[in-house]
Amino acid sequence: MNFRRTFKNKILDPVILTIVGLLFLAPLIITFTNSFMTESEIAMNYTSRLTVFDVANGIEQKFQRISLIPREAGVWQYLDVLINQPAFLILLTNSIQLTVPVLAGNLIISLLTAFGFTVCTWRFKEALFSIYIVVMLMPLQAVLVPNYIIADILGIKESYLAIILPGIFSPFGVFLMRQSMKALPVAYFEAARIDGAGNWYIFRHIVLPQMKSPVAALLMLMFIEYWNLVEQAVIFIKEYTREPLSVYLSRISEGRIGLVFAASCVYMFLPFWFLTVGQKNLERGIELSGVK
Repeated sequence: MNFRRTFKNKILDPVILTIVGLLFLAPLIITFTNSFMTESEIAMNYTSRLTVFDVANGIEQKFQRISLIPREAGVWQYLDVLINQPAFLILLTNSIQLTVPVLAGNLIISLLTAFGFTVCTWRFKEALFSIYIVVMLMPLQAVLVPNYIIADILGIKESYLAIILPGIFSPFGVFLMRQSMKALPVAYFEAARIDGAGNWYIFRHIVLPQMKSPVAALLMLMFIEYWNLVEQAVIFIKEYTREPLSVYLSRISEGRIGLVFAASCVYMFLPFWFLTVGQKNLERGIELSGVK
């Protein structure tokens, strides 16, 4: 029995987890290595259209060939994307203009609202928080129509505000921050009130210093969600020059298939960097909030 348990824990489990991890990482690895291929090699591997030579040779179907190691490595794709494609950088700036206000606004609203739900005492507090949870559990497709109607009434349906305002008031941040604040000992607040501290003092000097990991987790999760938004941009943004980069990537292969992999790597850099640097804070913040 001990031998079986030792074999399972030290050999079998690590092997299985390594295989599963490689399967999840395979698309990222292929994207990264293929970003150093030449455009002609990418077109040869990933273009499924039949040529005159294929028809002459009796080939009826042509399949895409995934290659891991480029025949001739270089940085041509990256130079083409970052230097010869000014639209790419403009749309990258659009993504930043959409994401940063959502992160800043949602963080402020979530912290203040969660503090009111956790520390302050008032009627119907739990009933209102239950509504927050119900709205949070609703899929994006269910709230897009109400958002569109409200944006039309406010006259902002073709501006960034139609995307930014719903993001700022997203209930997920309130839920995450409140669950984390509930883990703080009540004795801290009681002792502060006995010493004459008000709500603002408690918020600044007791709550905020202990919310670093939940705040980092919220920023990372919200960044990934709005950095990769597609549906809202397609509905509310009509001008091509104001689209975020997430929408542009779906069309980049129509003209130049050789730019796909380098553009995807540049696009993934910020989310990958955020998750790599803040992995411990993300795990700690989710653990404190009780979100599984």
